[in-house]
Amino acid sequence: MIAVALAVVFLNGCISTGLNNPRLATAVSADIPDSWTAARIAVPVDAATGWLDDFDGGGKLLSLAREAVGKNYDLAASAARVRQSLERVRIAKADGLPQFDTGFSTNRSQNLRGSQFTSSRANQFALGLDLAWEVDLWGRIGNVKKARLADLKAVDADYQAARLSLGATVVKTALEILESEMQVDLSRKNLKSLQTNLEILDSKLEAGDAEDRTALDISLSRADVARTESTIAQQQREADESRRALEALLGRYPKGKIESLRTLPTISRSIPGGLPSELLLRRPDLIAAEARVDAQFQEVAASRKALLPTFRITAGGGTSTTQDLSDLMDINNLVWNIGQNLAQPIFLAGKLKADIRLTEAERDEVAAQYADTALAAFREVETALAAEKYYIKQVAALEKAATESDRAEELSLSQYEKGLVDIITLLESQRRAFDANSSLLTVRLLLLQNRVDLHLALGGDFDHAPEVKENK
Repeated sequence: MIAVALAVVFLNGCISTGLNNPRLATAVSADIPDSWTAARIAVPVDAATGWLDDFDGGGKLLSLAREAVGKNYDLAASAARVRQSLERVRIAKADGLPQFDTGFSTNRSQNLRGSQFTSSRANQFALGLDLAWEVDLWGRIGNVKKARLADLKAVDADYQAARLSLGATVVKTALEILESEMQVDLSRKNLKSLQTNLEILDSKLEAGDAEDRTALDISLSRADVARTESTIAQQQREADESRRALEALLGRYPKGKIESLRTLPTISRSIPGGLPSELLLRRPDLIAAEARVDAQFQEVAASRKALLPTFRITAGGGTSTTQDLSDLMDINNLVWNIGQNLAQPIFLAGKLKADIRLTEAERDEVAAQYADTALAAFREVETALAAEKYYIKQVAALEKAATESDRAEELSLSQYEKGLVDIITLLESQRRAFDANSSLLTVRLLLLQNRVDLHLALGGDFDHAPEVKENK
């Protein structure tokens, strides 16, 4: 169904757009809603605009994103590809214009004549100007030029997509670094509590107040201390890895010394209700995919026109002399010619028809890729919209769990010191408090990263919907 829908639209010569997004609807062969199906999430908001303004204290994130855009090497390579594509456009334009060549030649010869072997020496000077021009009767060269222009649009859109993706990756990585450091701090706090428990048990053992289970309790406490130390080392390794990754994204040497954020940002703006699905029309990857479809249709047209006759005009003119070099400027020595030829391919062992079938298959490939890209875009937006609602609920539940777990830890420690509960109960309450707080940090990070993913899926912030114009 996707291929049929695309073929109908593109063979009609254009892809129209409108309020109901027929361009995207046709691509995925489905009914596209005017707005997203995920419900609006009711979150207290500020009057901030722009996707980085969605985060309180987003100034540092904005600074990092700008640095990456200016210094990232992958992005620089993408920019170079745009320049390459621009030169290909210029080459294609030049192919449709008359080509002029000029030449200057000199020649000296000597002949031996007669029985006396007398010699005859001659000089030859020539100056010429040649013209060659393939008249684009059928528009084949024009199709090639349009294909290169569409390629340029696609490559430029790839560059814009790389910029957007780089900014999002930088923000997400910076958030990961801070979350990892906060996890380390939490683990160190937990380690301190475990070490305190172990000291209490050791003091009981030394004082002779140990119970029958004291040796077992000491082993369990020592195991918990060692396991927590291992967790801290893992978290430190992950934070170091993220710091080096961020430095590489910024074009810096990966020393692992970059300064992290001070606090984990909070979302200061809720998702507006009734976001138009037309926002997707500005997504760079969709623009690139559509441009590649356009390019392939021009390539198919050009390959079909290669079966038609070609008409070329050639002309030449110049002067030639066997006397002085200055005689080249004498109009009486002018020689010129003009001609034309009409060529029709007759037998190339099926090469031209195979080329048509090849370009048609390539067209079908990029059309299917466009449909897949469009469908993936809708999925990414809908998934991110729905995920935010679930993350908000999860954060609220974990905040309550962390509060109650911290309170339970304090109570169990107090009761343990009074001899009302055993060490196992204390260790369990401490484990639950640590797990609840650790999970809360993780989900808060996921909530922030999901908001970044939403803006990445939308191709920007919630505002500035693209102006829809009919293609002609």
